Amino acid sequence: MKKIVALVVMVVFLAVGVVAFGAPAAPAGDLKIVKAEGAEKKPVVTFSHAKHAVVAPDCKICHHTWKGESAPQKCSECHAAKKDGKKLNSKNAAHKTCRGCHRAMKKDGKKTGPTPCKGCHKK
Repeated sequence: MKKIVALVVMVVFLAVGVVAFGAPAAPAGDLKIVKAEGAEKKPVVTFSHAKHAVVAPDCKICHHTWKGESAPQKCSECHAAKKDGKKLNSKNAAHKTCRGCHRAMKKDGKKTGPTPCKGCHKK
């Protein structure tokens, strides 16, 4: 029985190690989000990937089409700056995903990021 438990522990340890070291590196520092339609009207959004990765460790929460084989794409690679009729444009995708998550966390009584425009679009 001890051998089976030891084998299971080793397999789990190995699996965690493969996932941890095989995952693509997250961007260092803050990201500037500028490609949204209407971005010329609002200040650029500064986004801390590191802070969000702590709160949402499952990358697929934000990178919803990512399959895990390579580094996730930027939002702007799928969501165009202007409406194309097929997918949400980058502004609407960010508002739905980001503000939607912040509102849900606030509703659950959790500490979260801003939801008003000036909370993200700082001068």
